Amino acid sequence: MESFISFTGQTKGRDKLFRTVQYGSILLRAMLGDTNSDVVSKMKKLESQVSMTRKLMRFGKSLDSLEAARRSYKLQDELLRVLLTASHANRSVFLLFDHLVWLGRVGILQTDIDTWNQLSLRFWFLSTTLGLLRDLYGIQKALEIKRDQLIYPNGVVNELQLEAKVRRESLKRILVENLPLCIDTSKNVCDIIVQMTRLKLIHVSDGWVGFCGVASSLLGAWVIADPTLKLVPS
Repeated sequence: MESFISFTGQTKGRDKLFRTVQYGSILLRAMLGDTNSDVVSKMKKLESQVSMTRKLMRFGKSLDSLEAARRSYKLQDELLRVLLTASHANRSVFLLFDHLVWLGRVGILQTDIDTWNQLSLRFWFLSTTLGLLRDLYGIQKALEIKRDQLIYPNGVVNELQLEAKVRRESLKRILVENLPLCIDTSKNVCDIIVQMTRLKLIHVSDGWVGFCGVASSLLGAWVIADPTLKLVPS
């Protein structure tokens, strides 16, 4: 009970709960289809209301992303420094435009909501893509380390077969031993599917969008509940 209270006491924790509800309503709506129009209508309203609540909760978070970009700029690894700094910078712009969308929807500003919403989605997509590249870089670095640690039986003489075997076994060990990297990669893949669908770059059903959104939210909630699972640096 104390862990749950601590989790919900954090803004990030509450956001993940609301996000799970938001995408869960999309998933449920897709599963019901036209069988129960009343419930489907209620799910649409719930999704809309939760989305607006999350936008309000994120207000001001663009400054946090700028601070994260400043910290990332001090990393020693050059590629990590570029990827993470750019990712946080793009996330900051995404949140700034997201603030404008919220202000327009509540009537405080007269803005082209659809235009700002599309722009915010593009910067969110760029931020997540850079985050996924950071994950792939982490996997590659871990593969190089594991490759030198694996010992193979005598008799394997084909270099191509050896290299393929090394990569398969190394990747298995990385996924088992480096849970934070595995979680972050899975979360980013789920988010990119949602983003590309909303940007109309790919066509995915609402059911899959809802499933990916729920999966990403639960993975994010898991990391917040257990900070040892947070990928560092990120």
